[in-house]
Amino acid sequence: MIHRFEIGDMRATILSDGPLRLGRPGRIFTDTPAAALGAALAAAGQAPDRIFVEQNCLLLETGGKRVLFDNGMGTDTMFGTACGRLPNSLAEAGVGPETIDALVLTHAHSDHCWGTMGDDGTPNFPNASIYMAEQELAFWTADRITSQDDVSLAGVRKHLLPLRDRIVTLRDGEAFLPGVQAWLTPGHTPGHLAFLFDGGWCLTGDVAFHEPLSYAYPDDRSSYDADPDQGVTTRRRMLDRLASERLNVVGYHHPWPGLGQVERAGGVYRFVAAQAS
Repeated sequence: MIHRFEIGDMRATILSDGPLRLGRPGRIFTDTPAAALGAALAAAGQAPDRIFVEQNCLLLETGGKRVLFDNGMGTDTMFGTACGRLPNSLAEAGVGPETIDALVLTHAHSDHCWGTMGDDGTPNFPNASIYMAEQELAFWTADRITSQDDVSLAGVRKHLLPLRDRIVTLRDGEAFLPGVQAWLTPGHTPGHLAFLFDGGWCLTGDVAFHEPLSYAYPDDRSSYDADPDQGVTTRRRMLDRLASERLNVVGYHHPWPGLGQVERAGGVYRFVAAQAS
């Protein structure tokens, strides 16, 4: 499944890796009563007792390069069997994996980078450099005791560390590709990045990962955040900027194809999906 559009002067395509089946709302959004979460989900036409999200991978053509932002779950099915569709979406778009010049990662969680390596240990994108925040790489390669990060750490060791010589680390504010700037947005992970694009666009990653709950309850701490309190601070900072500057949003986990804008709504926010063209 693909959706073509433009970001400024750049050609862009959303490529689906398929939906994920996550946990109960109250196990993810930990500060709001379950009844309120369920009512908000039902009002949005979503299941009130289970979180489902999409995976909208952005393919951008800029400066003569094909750049893929995040690459989904690969063949892993821990969040259901409906994901892992990125190879089919690339084929539908007429894009061979060998023509991808760069993989840009918002962060190193499973649903954003486990499409990097094949099950046989060979790269799925054999000619691609990998871009990620220097803080993110440092976090996942540091000597530390792990608990809930064990699965993610194993994924980093499988999908990223074998390609260490291809990794290019990014700093906050760095314009590392034509029309693309890194924006450090920590909390979900220590080195989570959003990306700003020429023409007034922002790829938000997992700072506000769910529509509508991340917008209706921006101060609700998420169990998926490495630092939940920092996650709240970053989310408020991002949503305020998106609304103030009226930036167009690419939402990785938002309902297909994830494009829209953010508006203020009585002290919180709402995501207004772009009309399909």
